[in-house]
Amino acid sequence: MRKLRTIIMAMLVIAMAVSVAACGKKSDNSLVGVWEYADTESDLGAVYDLKEDGTGNYTMKVGETEVTYELKYEVKDGHLLVTYVNNETFTEDDVFDSEFSFKDDNTLIIKDSSGKEMEFLKK
Repeated sequence: MRKLRTIIMAMLVIAMAVSVAACGKKSDNSLVGVWEYADTESDLGAVYDLKEDGTGNYTMKVGETEVTYELKYEVKDGHLLVTYVNNETFTEDDVFDSEFSFKDDNTLIIKDSSGKEMEFLKK
């Protein structure tokens, strides 16, 4: 009886381990979501809409004018690497590299190529 109990317990442990492994860990991409930047003094703004699958949109705002680009992105060593797709302005060989960090859960800091830090708020 004791041997049967040990075998059953071992099988339960194995079954639990297999079920936990099968669940897998969902990618923790804290950049996923809509992030908005607004500079009221210059009337400039921008919105990143980043999807879980590494695609999204970038909308640039100047006054009342808005231009939206489709994009692909990846995160590597604290850098947001963006490639714009399906447009006439940029080719898919153009990769824009921006350093980023989080001020808190709802504030993304992106440093542009000139070193200026821009605060994007999560929507």
